[in-house]
Amino acid sequence: MYEQEDLMNDYWDERSVSYSEMTMKQLHTDRKKVWEDVIFPHVKETYKDVLDIGTGPGFFAILMALHSLNVTAVDMNEEMLKFAKKNAINEGVTINFLQVGHDLPFVGEWFDVVISRDVTWTLTEPEEQLKSWMSIVRKGGKLLYFDAEWNYHLRDEEGMKHWENAKKSIQDEGIEFYEKANELDEASRELPMTYKNRPKWDRKFWECQGYECHVYEKLNKQIFNREEQIHYQTHPVFLVEVVKNSY
Repeated sequence: MYEQEDLMNDYWDERSVSYSEMTMKQLHTDRKKVWEDVIFPHVKETYKDVLDIGTGPGFFAILMALHSLNVTAVDMNEEMLKFAKKNAINEGVTINFLQVGHDLPFVGEWFDVVISRDVTWTLTEPEEQLKSWMSIVRKGGKLLYFDAEWNYHLRDEEGMKHWENAKKSIQDEGIEFYEKANELDEASRELPMTYKNRPKWDRKFWECQGYECHVYEKLNKQIFNREEQIHYQTHPVFLVEVVKNSY
């Protein structure tokens, strides 16, 4: 799996500047409130400590810190973390940033909330890694992760045909795709989550682990602007909320 991780790292190295600029602009537009309205109904006032996994340029981490939460944020990509640290300084918040891989350096129940966005699809051992995420959530706390079926088109011929038709209509709108998308596809073929029917798989997985699980689907209209809705029309974003009950 190291080849896939190297490719992902190269991808984010190349996109770190533009992605940071694009993402951080949202903190100073109405998109900030959009994300607050999506996230904070799931965050209790008693919560204090948050871990943001795969923080990228730090958007979620900064958003949580602006709400007076103690935030730790991790990412595997060094360039992204450089921008995240700079963005946190610019926003006047203090965040503990750490560079880590898929294995987290925490033992025990450290956090009231563990949150991530667009990370779970990259997991190389999803069952074990997701359980490790939940193991560091305190009793009464939550795991919150956003994702989508980014690679459904790689499963079978029907999915690929659907994606090619959608891709053409998206390009007709003047929206461009990442030039190395084919290389990412090759890496994604080796990732287990590519072949899961999500978020049905997520709900079943957590219920089998004995946790309370809530799934919120089709969030695109709520979180994306018009251009993004066109771009991601075949990738409905979902939120999985897993609760570690205190009893």
